[in-house]
Amino acid sequence: MKVASLKAGGRDGSLIVVSKNLRRAVAVPSIAPTLQKALEEWSSAAPRLNRVYQALNADNVQSIDAEDVFELDMQALAAPLPRAYEFVDGSAYLPHVARVRKARGAEVPDSFYTDPLMYQAVSAGFYGPRDPVLVASVDYGIDLEAEVV
Repeated sequence: MKVASLKAGGRDGSLIVVSKNLRRAVAVPSIAPTLQKALEEWSSAAPRLNRVYQALNADNVQSIDAEDVFELDMQALAAPLPRAYEFVDGSAYLPHVARVRKARGAEVPDSFYTDPLMYQAVSAGFYGPRDPVLVASVDYGIDLEAEVV
């Protein structure tokens, strides 16, 4: 089953079910308006979402109890969870850690080479998969770190 969040619909986006080939999607507000709501009620939402997914892939759209099927626009996608209560990050890529520490004026601790670094942070919002990453200046040294939900 593939689900995603559209940017439309407020701070938490709108939950959609996406076809296996990533070409079509359908909104499912009668099941859960957002992915966060679906996760909170997963035992009841998952089977219903999966039925929509199966129908979407079988071109059996008449049986879908949801909004109309539409062509998926990747630019319209938000992060899967546009906001999250928190995120936990395990940092293991040493060059990235060194750059981040240097930007803060801190050294990489010797223990990092033997013990993984993990931190917990709050989430104010995440970029969508095709959104531009805005930076104040490239003079800060552009670096990339991917997070997996």
